[in-house]
Amino acid sequence: MSKFKFFEIKPFAVFTGNWLIWVGMVFLLPILGGCQDNDETPVFQAEGYLIGHHPCVRDATVTTSKGEGKGYLVATLGASPDTLMLFGLPTDMFDVPLEWNSFLPEESRDGFKMKFSYQVSKESIGSRYHCNGYFPGRILRYLDPEYIVLKAEKIN
Repeated sequence: MSKFKFFEIKPFAVFTGNWLIWVGMVFLLPILGGCQDNDETPVFQAEGYLIGHHPCVRDATVTTSKGEGKGYLVATLGASPDTLMLFGLPTDMFDVPLEWNSFLPEESRDGFKMKFSYQVSKESIGSRYHCNGYFPGRILRYLDPEYIVLKAEKIN
């Protein structure tokens, strides 16, 4: 051995195994965890009332990705009202008369108010039901897009 210790060669800390693990974690963590696309469909809240139903689905109970229920045309209330083809409302929520023809009479709509949360459907529920019936022209514009109810409650 030499008297001079400053000539002794020691492994440089950068080349040890621990360093490689830390570098790998620094570069892989953002790729694996932080840069993922979020495919979750946004959820909306609204109040509204039934105004009609899908002319092909009518009073049928439909199956959605969120469960079973009825499908109705719903008018929302509030600052920016809208009309939605909403599927999956609880079957026992409203006692809707079978004789109404696509649209509820305006004077009876007060009995069909609700508060609900919903999201855009990735399914095509209405097209599962074949019908040869007449589509009233004013309902066609509401059949697409379709929405799925997540939670609903009747209000007075």
